[in-house]
Amino acid sequence: MNSILYLPVVRRKFDANAADQVMADTLQQLKKVSLISPTTALGTPEELAQYLSEISGETFAGIIFQNLTFTDAEFIKLVHEYYPLLPILLLAPREPSVGGWLRLNSLTGIMSSGNYLNSQKHQYEHIYGNVTEKNVELKINDFIKAASTKQDIANLNIGVVGTFPPGFFFSDSNAKHLKQTFGTNLVHYQIDQAFELADHLSEPEFHDELEYAKANFNNLDLNAPETYKFVRFAALMKQYSEKDNLGALASRCWPDFFDTYHSAPGAAWSQLSDQKLPTAMECDIHGALSMYILQQMTTTQAATFLGDFSNMDPEDNTVTTWHDYGAYSLANPKYGVEASVHPNRKVPVSPQAVLKPGEVTMLRVHYDLDGYQLIIANGKVLDTKAQFNGFSGKVQMKAPVENLIDDFVENGYESHFALVYGNYAAELSSLAKMLGIKSLTY
Repeated sequence: MNSILYLPVVRRKFDANAADQVMADTLQQLKKVSLISPTTALGTPEELAQYLSEISGETFAGIIFQNLTFTDAEFIKLVHEYYPLLPILLLAPREPSVGGWLRLNSLTGIMSSGNYLNSQKHQYEHIYGNVTEKNVELKINDFIKAASTKQDIANLNIGVVGTFPPGFFFSDSNAKHLKQTFGTNLVHYQIDQAFELADHLSEPEFHDELEYAKANFNNLDLNAPETYKFVRFAALMKQYSEKDNLGALASRCWPDFFDTYHSAPGAAWSQLSDQKLPTAMECDIHGALSMYILQQMTTTQAATFLGDFSNMDPEDNTVTTWHDYGAYSLANPKYGVEASVHPNRKVPVSPQAVLKPGEVTMLRVHYDLDGYQLIIANGKVLDTKAQFNGFSGKVQMKAPVENLIDDFVENGYESHFALVYGNYAAELSSLAKMLGIKSLTY
């Protein structure tokens, strides 16, 4: 788990006892967080400087800076100078009482801190209120998830196997711009070499992948050569992942898998995505990044889906997301995952399944000549039978679907959107701010 730095600051001429109670309440709220913090509030710039010097060898995803009382900008100036690029969340409690002594004056403190950070163009967020208030608790959680994910993607290596198919120009990425915006690196592999290496893996090398497939597919043909083809390729991708510390994959699929490797790619992508190595078809690099971001937003690194928008129904305000693969754990347990053939090529092994019902967030890391943007949409997967052959789900959107699709087409958004279960729109918006890019939520 990525660490968060908590910095409580105080001027002790104010009500130090009340400030200590605020700090105790905050630490209680943060008890499940991997937190680095001083044992007592920091009361002078010198105390803060000494503490920052003591922890100079530590790394953090973000900083929670809490004005327990009023403090001038000397405090936040030090934090900015030590950590000029880390996202900061400014907190300040409400006054414990009105009338008589102004005991904390923390609202003035958070305004002073915000003024300085803004003058330095330092990325920050803020919320004023007691940490026991629900909206404050949610803001803190959103910030921590977003900051942690930002750190994860800054350390992310995406494996790129081959090149995108003819006409899939949006699957490509400008490696320099990707690195500048997200910190993410690309590691390239040759698809034909991967086929050859996979074919030569021994049984002990692909044994675990075969057992995993047997445990998750219904009616998997253990005598079919395509079964061994796909588990061999999945095993090779796991080897690549371990060797080069990959967090996601973007791989060429058609026509090479069918014409050269003589196997459908869907089962391999399904298995890898289920094993927390999100894999984007058609060598969609930003699709892989979208999947990875959503996976890291969840507390358990839950599997994500990447699909086309394949149908729209204004009557029930739904869109159908579809592709020829999907993580096993995303399938509706009423139907399971059937080992089938590719919908078009009729080549095994390809999954037949439908997404399980539940609230979902959809994301696209969109890129055009104006740079990057996060496109976010909320919806609910309905409990329906499969809409098409392959892996599909009928998603009832929060926004009117006709307007949604009009916007998507008119703004040139890519046709592949990632999906994860749960509502992460607020966290994704915070992440976009931390990255210095725009976001749009539908």
